[in-house]
Amino acid sequence: MATIDAARAAKPALRDALEHVHGVNGVGLAQRGGPGDWVLQVNVDSVRARKDVPPLVDGVPVVVRVVGAVRAL
Repeated sequence: MATIDAARAAKPALRDALEHVHGVNGVGLAQRGGPGDWVLQVNVDSVRARKDVPPLVDGVPVVVRVVGAVRAL
């Protein structure tokens, strides 16, 4: 379980780690259970991109969502 402050603090490290990973569409925060249970969420365009995402960053769990290609409207 991670607080929102811990998730916010870990987000830049995750963004840096994923900077050169092909297929990452976005990195953000998501609430997972109760009000004190936050995770880092990574949106990727394919299942293949999942393998390069770490499961934990600075003690904060990382959740990966396969959302497909993201295009501007």
